[in-house]
Amino acid sequence: MHKYVQEVPAILLLAGETFRTTRASTCKDDDFLLKVCTPKGTGRAIKDVQKYTSGGANSTGDNSVRERGHMDEPRVVAAIDFGTHGTGFAWCVVEEGNADPRTRQVNYCNQWDAQPVACAKNLSALLLDHQGDVLSWGFEARRNWITGRATAQHEGATYHAGFKMRLVPAGSGPKGDEGEGTAEEEDDSVALRAKEVRRIPNGGFAGDSVTPGLVTAYLRKIYRRALAQITASGYDEDDIRWCLTVPAIWSDYQKMVMRDAAKNAGMPTEDGRLLLALEPEAAAHHARVCGVQVASPDGETPTDLMTPGARFMVVDCGGGTVDITAYENDPSGRMIEIGRATGGKLGSDYLNRTFEEQLLVSRFGKSEILEDLRRHIPDALMDLTDAWERAKLHIRVDQSEPVYLNIPAAIDRRLGVTMRKRLARLQNGTSDAIVITPDEAKGLFGNVVPDILDLVEEQLAEMAKSRTVKSRRDAVLLVGGFSTSPYLQQAVRDHMGDRADVLVPPDPNIAVLFGAVHFCYEPHTRARRSRFTYGCDVCSEFREGVDPEENKLTTSEGTVLCRDRFSVFVRAGETVNTEAEVTHVYFPIEGDQKSVDFDLYATADSDPIYVTDSNCDKIGYFEVDLSRVMRFALSDRGVQLHMRFGETEVKARAVVMQTGEEVSATVRFHSNY
Repeated sequence: MHKYVQEVPAILLLAGETFRTTRASTCKDDDFLLKVCTPKGTGRAIKDVQKYTSGGANSTGDNSVRERGHMDEPRVVAAIDFGTHGTGFAWCVVEEGNADPRTRQVNYCNQWDAQPVACAKNLSALLLDHQGDVLSWGFEARRNWITGRATAQHEGATYHAGFKMRLVPAGSGPKGDEGEGTAEEEDDSVALRAKEVRRIPNGGFAGDSVTPGLVTAYLRKIYRRALAQITASGYDEDDIRWCLTVPAIWSDYQKMVMRDAAKNAGMPTEDGRLLLALEPEAAAHHARVCGVQVASPDGETPTDLMTPGARFMVVDCGGGTVDITAYENDPSGRMIEIGRATGGKLGSDYLNRTFEEQLLVSRFGKSEILEDLRRHIPDALMDLTDAWERAKLHIRVDQSEPVYLNIPAAIDRRLGVTMRKRLARLQNGTSDAIVITPDEAKGLFGNVVPDILDLVEEQLAEMAKSRTVKSRRDAVLLVGGFSTSPYLQQAVRDHMGDRADVLVPPDPNIAVLFGAVHFCYEPHTRARRSRFTYGCDVCSEFREGVDPEENKLTTSEGTVLCRDRFSVFVRAGETVNTEAEVTHVYFPIEGDQKSVDFDLYATADSDPIYVTDSNCDKIGYFEVDLSRVMRFALSDRGVQLHMRFGETEVKARAVVMQTGEEVSATVRFHSNY
């Protein structure tokens, strides 16, 4: 049995594209001129091709775009911002009094066991016993690990922190795109062992087999804590729509792994019950409603980020990553993505690692001493790095005074007299503290800040492509915990000069969390840009002298086709409406085909020809059963393949045209994307 499908010979084109036709009808729909075309020799046009909504994508086949409805209105919307360093939850009641986002009441938790100070996020950490069961989580896990270290080690317990960025192996992403692989990144775990992993079905996880279990275990704890708070207020579990944040630079595979972890943590995953929100986009939602203003030219009244035409870049600087994208408001004030999601592993946690691996090693003389401290007195070393964590929030670009970090007594005793003499020699007589000179402080920031500025510059260049003479002045919005750093803020301002306003919303550390609640309540995003070209593997008419001979396929009826053609649904860089669904129609090529397999592909190239091209990667698949339509003629066994690209996740569904049967088309993305 052949698995191949043939694309129906009709196409919906955007203005300016060409296709040989015998007749065509046109209509005007906002931004686009549509053509329903029939290739020569087909004898008929595809009927009822629906109008293409503004912001849609190029596509082929019986290619229409329509809007689909959403789940019934929830009574509560809740968000979990799962971060590398900290994780929090917030929620809001869906009611008339909260309809205006500017006055919406958002509830959150700022009381966690063993927290040093009240804060909106718990520590992203777990303490597991020797079987992998959770002993404690968050700040409490860290306290219990430190205070009960000897007993915990004897019992085989393990401490894990900062494990989010190890969620997938390195090298993920279609060829031609660098992706955001993280396998080389180490978390702060004392060991990697978790029975939670064995409780999770494999389901496509690849590479690191431990981290998905850690993520699941942590999400289970934070979800139950959030659910307990919400239900204590009189709401049922089924009343809640949930939102989980993910970096914008994550691939579809990484998002799939996160969704699977959420499912295994007990979170609802029915369509519409769990949304994924891109972190910088969520932060933009918060900034739009919290009163952040942009200076207007010629001394006019400042405008906010909800003003039609406002253009702004969001730079989300967290603990693990820096995540950047850009938006412009449409005439109704909704956001259209005009940038392309970029970022890197440049979060504040890498400053902490640099502090340990470079500055502390330089003071102690060799890395073995640092490893000895980690192994024997990790609590004291944590106290020292905590002191650096607090101090770095006050370091400025024009820093002129040294920074003093008192050495904990346990470290002082273990280092001994010889090391105290070394410190005194290196630090002008000071041996009871780590002294960081202004130049050293700037050097530590220099390990990440210049790369952040390069990413900002790249995004600014991307924004310039959509600029017109009537465009408003650009703004750069700094959010995330690292954005509280005066050094980073000033560095960005100095870099931008008079090219853009640099804005920091109130309490940027909670911008993503609160923004995710607003996103879950009422998304303000109208359209996003596709990161890649997406499509599937089909057969089409063989072109002599053009298509490779090895791709030639002759059906039992003598039709000569070309296999492995890339049927494009959306192209890289295209703007896709968040409510739009792209539809193609396909037919089996042989009469005995009782099913067809759809192999989905992605590439960074905008105009792929064959799925075997060097930059193309197979990213997913699903199967459509045709057994119920075998009694019909081959030409009446069409399958509509519907895909959505404007949401935070790629979604697909298939419909057998004769029966109207909708096939479950959950896409399982492969680990190479």
